[in-house]
Amino acid sequence: MVTIKDIARAAGVAQGTVSNVLNGKGNVSSEKIKRVMDTAHELGYVPNGRAALLRKGLSNSLAVIMPDSRARQYEDFYFSFKSYAQSCGYTVTRHMANENTPASEEEALSEVRPLLVKGIACISSVAGTPYEENIYKEGSIYKEEGDLPGMLFVERRPGFQSDFIGFDYEEAGAGMAREAIRRRYTNVCLLTGNLCYSNEADFYRGFMETMDGCSCQVTHIQTDSFRRYQNIMQIFNGPMPQAFFISNYGFAESVKDICLTFYGTDKPLEIYTVSPVFTMPENDFTKYEMNYRQLGKVAAEILIRQADEEEAGGKREEWSRVMLESSGFRDWYSNIIVPRDKKPLNVITLDSPEAYIMRNFSRLYTKKTGTRVNICIYSYDEIYEAFNTLNQSSNFDVLRLDVTWLSWFAEKLLMPLTDIDPAIDRSFGEFLDGTLKHYARVHGRIYTLPSTPSVQILYYRKDLFESPIYKRMYFEQFRTELAPPRTFQEFNRIAAFFTRSVNQASPVDYGATITMGSTGVAGSEYLARLFSHQENLYDGSREIHLDSDVSIRALKELIEVKAYTARDYCSWWTNTARSFATGNYAMSILYSNYASDLLGHASNIVGKIGYTMVPGANPVIGGGSLGVSKYSEHPEDALSFIKWMCSEPISSAASLLGSTSPCKKTYENYEVLHNFPWMNLSKECFTLTRGGRIPEQSGMAFDERKFLSILGMAVKNAYSSISSPEVSLRNAQEQFERYFKSRF
Repeated sequence: MVTIKDIARAAGVAQGTVSNVLNGKGNVSSEKIKRVMDTAHELGYVPNGRAALLRKGLSNSLAVIMPDSRARQYEDFYFSFKSYAQSCGYTVTRHMANENTPASEEEALSEVRPLLVKGIACISSVAGTPYEENIYKEGSIYKEEGDLPGMLFVERRPGFQSDFIGFDYEEAGAGMAREAIRRRYTNVCLLTGNLCYSNEADFYRGFMETMDGCSCQVTHIQTDSFRRYQNIMQIFNGPMPQAFFISNYGFAESVKDICLTFYGTDKPLEIYTVSPVFTMPENDFTKYEMNYRQLGKVAAEILIRQADEEEAGGKREEWSRVMLESSGFRDWYSNIIVPRDKKPLNVITLDSPEAYIMRNFSRLYTKKTGTRVNICIYSYDEIYEAFNTLNQSSNFDVLRLDVTWLSWFAEKLLMPLTDIDPAIDRSFGEFLDGTLKHYARVHGRIYTLPSTPSVQILYYRKDLFESPIYKRMYFEQFRTELAPPRTFQEFNRIAAFFTRSVNQASPVDYGATITMGSTGVAGSEYLARLFSHQENLYDGSREIHLDSDVSIRALKELIEVKAYTARDYCSWWTNTARSFATGNYAMSILYSNYASDLLGHASNIVGKIGYTMVPGANPVIGGGSLGVSKYSEHPEDALSFIKWMCSEPISSAASLLGSTSPCKKTYENYEVLHNFPWMNLSKECFTLTRGGRIPEQSGMAFDERKFLSILGMAVKNAYSSISSPEVSLRNAQEQFERYFKSRF
């Protein structure tokens, strides 16, 4: 085993220097850091994580004790718990216990005690069972040298007073029983786990009490993860039940497998099961969903809060008991109208990742309603021309409008949604704060629903920014810390540092990507800089000056990046994302709805992506909304499709495939956030962004396309050195004043 002494000898430095480098401490030169890191790599040094944790002692660590079953709900709980804890600066260790070996939980507690953690979340294998007393009684490992800190029992209540968090399993059982009664079943199977566990006992009680007095025969089978197959086979000793009601998703999968493998069925199995939340639709079971990802997050919150209170000297007066609300039977087809007339719906949308996702989901809509949905995908220029020529002979029912085009096209092309559904505002509570203002309302009226809100985010190579070598090199050169830039002056300085033609020590060729395709795209790239200096396009005097000193400064900041990026700039954000994913750039400003390409199969930066607010914290928003064409012959059906596409759970499923979501619940979905962690940041941006083109009180429409054409041409001319920034923007201001009002 390679030691610090071995590395010090081979690198020709002191042991203290090696220790400082490996622990990220001390004032060590970049040359020595590189020598130590290279030597450690050559010798095959592997840090001892457990030893490091023991050295840290009480410095922010938590533990999770859980069954060694790989059940989906427990994995959801653990990874969400860990993710939230790590975001708060805590480390997390996981310790497994075997449900059939009670002593294994005692062993897990023995592992945790020397780690001096600040809190423990425990999905106990013995809570409520006859073995509970042996492990948690006085004199046990649990009581040895005083209570372990912050013990929070999860899902299964122990028989003694303790902190607890879980779901209302009794209501879940009652909800399932109500379904059995509603469907008028006469013979069902109730399958549960060990009734010693409080969640299983609660589920059983809720089901049986609700079924009491009805004529349905209930066959109850009790099992566990080790004996489930043998126990399930008992079902088939008598008549096949009409339906199965199951307390555990893993048991439900076993029932399905046995039924299909050994018995076969001429009709689909009717299986109802308690289940973790599934983001993608699936048809095997009717699921009563419980959000175990949310359970993990809240459990971590409780333990961290308790640790903070204890550290502050607070004294707890009572035990904590938290019951989270279940998602229940989520309806994938809420808001849908099944029309008598099966005329197809025609949708026009911009070519983007979410367009193809919409096309796929439209098949589900067709399957449910019988209405064919035609998704017509147009380029940026084509869709603008289509909107300009839209008339009564046009066949489009649903229009996808870019957020910046709403002001110009909404009143010209769309029906106010309140004219179709006066109660449309009932659904507004599910949307993210700030999205209705930008993506739905035009001059006080609702014309669209937000569908794919997105925002510019700065993505960067986290591995480079956190590298001790480059952090030290940057500090030695600029006497300031290497960190994500807060201004575009800092952005350009970092871009230069990570450009190999400027700094031979750079590990990548280029410091930043740049997106400069059409005039509209170039204008968007420039506005990111401009809005870092001023809140809106108009100034404090309510005047628009495209050639102001601030505007010129912003353009010069953009032009400077030319020296730190590839000669062939990216033409569209899809290209930008794929270029950054090659691993040859240090930073990239990208709209969040294109960021899924960073994780494509050819990406070289998976696990290395950092993200933060764009410099200036006034990001440009993008994405779009869905509205009903004023020429549609069946607006009610069109609005039905829009509501469905813009609602939970469809929006969450679309997000998991790489789209973005307008719904708050998506941003509580750990499966989505685990894949695209920057979504939590994008959620915050919609209330922060300003970027208004003209004062809202003016009540005027604004032709964004014409504006970006004028501005983008000036940007491209200056970027290509055809004219200076001053001349380019002066010409832009003159053109702007010919078409637009510049004073309000």
